Amino acid sequence: MAKSRKAKRVYICPTCKGNGYVKVACIYEKEDMVHQCWDCESQGELYDYGDGEFIDLEGEEMSIH
Repeated sequence: MAKSRKAKRVYICPTCKGNGYVKVACIYEKEDMVHQCWDCESQGELYDYGDGEFIDLEGEEMSIH
């Protein structure tokens, strides 16, 4: 059985603003394309587990003191 961690804080995803999807402008078509959010994996929320690590938007791990 997989261990589940309790989230210390829950944030609304700033990329999709809680919707779970984003509209991306396409230069080849007149309509915007709809894609699943890549940051929150279409959940609309980001979770902070309080383990002292934070991954910034560039994908680099940072240590929280």
